[in-house]
Amino acid sequence: MTLDLATASADDFAPHVESAFTAEPPAGDGFALTLIDVCRGAEGARRTHFTLTFVGGPNPPVRQSILRLDHEVLGGLDLFLVPIGPGSDGRQRYEAVFT
Repeated sequence: MTLDLATASADDFAPHVESAFTAEPPAGDGFALTLIDVCRGAEGARRTHFTLTFVGGPNPPVRQSILRLDHEVLGGLDLFLVPIGPGSDGRQRYEAVFT
């Protein structure tokens, strides 16, 4: 299964909180990320906005870019991820925003 990001919703990702994704940056080695939060936002014209927060990856973090994420259930996803700084545990966090 590969999730259609054009129609994806927070409900598609919520069951996969705490599950592993493998990130493949445009250049460099792949690394592991864990989805730690799905945050629903305001109602939009096409869908309800939502944000995904991931933790993991290299230190220093990779720059914001489109990364290929692979998940055992959701399949391959090309997401624009932005590093948002370390969490209280010191691990790097990344965010993807859907509007």
